[in-house]
Parts: sequence; structure tokens; C-alpha cells
Amino acid sequence: MEIVKLVLEYFKIILSWPVITGILIIYFLRLFKWPLSNFLNRMVKSQIYGLTVEAMTLSEQRKELPEPKADLEKYISENPQEIIEEYNRIFRGYWFERGYNLIFGTQILLLEHLLSKGTEGDFYVNLFSFYQDFLNRSNLTTTQMADYLGFLCDMKFIDMMGEGIDLCVKITPCGTDFLSYIKGQYLYSYKYKAF
Repeated sequence: MEIVKLVLEYFKIILSWPVITGILIIYFLRLFKWPLSNFLNRMVKSQIYGLTVEAMTLSEQRKELPEPKADLEKYISENPQEIIEEYNRIFRGYWFERGYNLIFGTQILLLEHLLSKGTEGDFYVNLFSFYQDFLNRSNLTTTQMADYLGFLCDMKFIDMMGEGIDLCVKITPCGTDFLSYIKGQYLYSYKYKAF
């Protein structure tokens, strides 16, 4: 009987040390989280078994930053097409991000609907269901359908052609690119935009 008690006491001691050690390690890591993180970000050289660790100071890190091109004007004059393409890419990304920050979820659904219609587009009156869905979700009764679609026109995502009951709405190449962009950048969340 005493042997069983002795064995149980022995197991309690063995099992408690890893738990206590684990708790102390977690406490240490939480207490020194930011200093350790900053140190690891500055670390340049390390060894595991020899325990050699070397870190750079922030001023040394700043010295190693690459200098901008000394002759930027020369680079631009020698590579005008690359500069124009890069500018267009950056501006398009800015334009699409701006559009995504302002667009409503039902407007994204409307763009997807127009994309499915192809080059023929759809009649203005057939898009009323998207506007009605927007009103039901948002309770923004002061927004008119002309404003609802006007935003998409201003962003150059759609074009409207014709007059009266023949008014047709088509998605533009910019609108198609916008949908492609948000599906790539916001793979899961673009469908959950408000309203």
C-alpha cells in the first residue's frame, strides 16, 4: 500500500514539473513579447548549438537601406513604356481600392449580373430589383436609383446607352477588371459588403 502511495507521489512530482515549466515559459514569453519580437526582427546572425547571436542596431539597419536611383530622370527617359505601365497599374489599384471602399454589396451583385449578360447588358428597369434589395437592407430611402447607378457610372464600371424604356446598362472593361481585382484581393470577404 505504501509502495502505491510512493509511486503516486512520484508521478505527481514528475507530472507537475513540466506543467510548472510550461506555465513559466508562457509567462516569460508574454511578459517580454515586444522586446523579443524587436530583437528577432533585428537579428542578423545566430547559431543554435554554439549559442552565437548577433543583432544590428536600428541606426545600422538604416545605413543598409538601398539608395534610390541616383539618376531617376535618366531612367525614366530610357524606359518610358515601363514607367507608364507601372503608373497605370498603381493608379488602377488605387482606383479599385477606392471603389471597393465606397461600393455597396448589392452594387457588386449588380456588376456580376451585368457581367453574366455579356456585351448585351440589361435594361435599366430590370436592375430595379438590385436597387430595391439595397433599400430593404440599408433603410437609406433618400438614395435614388439614379444615384445608385450613378456611382457605378462615375467609377466607369458601367455605361448607360439609349433613352426611356430602351435605356440599357452594360458593364465596362474597367468594371470587369474591378470584379476580377476584388475577387483576387478579397477572395472571401467581397461578397459580404454592407447593403
